[in-house]
Amino acid sequence: MTRGHDSRPIAVVFAFLFVWAMMSLPVLADAPTAPAATGTEDFGQYLADHQADLAPFFSKNASDLFRLAVPLLMGIMGWVVLITMLVGWGIDVLMSRGFAFFYAPAHAEIKRSLIYATGRLFLSFVYTCLLGVAVVFSLKLTYGVAVMSVAVAVLVLVAIAAQIVWVLYLYRTTFMVSLTFYIAIIVVHSVVGVLLAKPLFVSRASTVATEFVDQAITPRLQAEADSTKQELDGIASDRDAAKEKVTELQNQIAQAKSDQEQIRNKIEEKKHSDAYVFSQIVQLRARGELDSARQQLTAFLSKFPSSSLDALAQAQLQQVNDQMAAQAEQKQQETADAARAAAQARADLLARAAKGEVPLSEMRHALIGKSRAEVSELLGAPSATASDSWNYNQTMIYNPVTNEKHGLTVYFSEGLVQSVDYGGVGIGASQ
Repeated sequence: MTRGHDSRPIAVVFAFLFVWAMMSLPVLADAPTAPAATGTEDFGQYLADHQADLAPFFSKNASDLFRLAVPLLMGIMGWVVLITMLVGWGIDVLMSRGFAFFYAPAHAEIKRSLIYATGRLFLSFVYTCLLGVAVVFSLKLTYGVAVMSVAVAVLVLVAIAAQIVWVLYLYRTTFMVSLTFYIAIIVVHSVVGVLLAKPLFVSRASTVATEFVDQAITPRLQAEADSTKQELDGIASDRDAAKEKVTELQNQIAQAKSDQEQIRNKIEEKKHSDAYVFSQIVQLRARGELDSARQQLTAFLSKFPSSSLDALAQAQLQQVNDQMAAQAEQKQQETADAARAAAQARADLLARAAKGEVPLSEMRHALIGKSRAEVSELLGAPSATASDSWNYNQTMIYNPVTNEKHGLTVYFSEGLVQSVDYGGVGIGASQ
């Protein structure tokens, strides 16, 4: 069979293998897997039930937990990749046998198939290790994602080129045939990898997850819980101390209120005692409120008939009565003296008025505000009257500037003297 052989047989073989793998995918995917450890399920449920409470913890420790989780995840991925590679080795042996049968019959021996599968396995292992190292190294860099993307892209391209060169070297096929074979290998490996990844990942994930929780999350959670507990204990201690202080202060306030009430009661009792009442009466007398002092002294003698202060109260009452009598006599004397002084002033005013010797200002001072009856009683009947004025023609007042003597005109408003002025027919006449 030559290299120009029709390519339809190999396409049919690869298509059959691909269809067989895709038909097997649902069966393998639905296959029962080992249940996860109970502790992991419980912890996962706990995380789901307490997301809001644990959110600050994971936000605070996100970077550290991620760095700790990467090696474990890489370990799981390495396990999956290793098993997949070993299974892929068997697939490579079978597919290389079929490929050589159709396109390189001169090299279609089992030894070459084993060499191809083993060499491809070695190359895959080397490049997988390089990819892992590149990923881990990139995580430590500032722009780790960009560096990792470039490194992965370069290594994948180099790996593809190396695999194609390996096919070209062993089977001496054309580049397109080798590329088609390598693409078929990639497709079958991808399908098998997808089918094996889930059960392989689940078989190790439970143990690794439990280990990660026990070694990374649980100690940190416990430390966080202990720290929070210590803080809460400190807060509780401070709160209890504050409560004790508040209780103590409340007791002091209650005691102060009780003492204040007792003092108030004692003050009230003192206010009703004979000594207090007597002292208040003495203060009334000192302020000159003699009438009130006499009334309260009389009431005191009735209220406290057997008090030791009764003799003093009686003496005070006698003194108040004597003082009030003296004041009444003095007031009566003052009233009489005032009446005599007023009569004397009136007589003097009338005597000087009869001579026309009273200044207008003095007459105004004597008459302003008086009623008609009071004016008539003082000056006698007027010579002429009007609705709002009285006129006295006889000379009563004089002008100190001109020394002329005049009669008097009195003006009323609402029955009272409002103004006084020169007037009368005798203006300028001398008496």
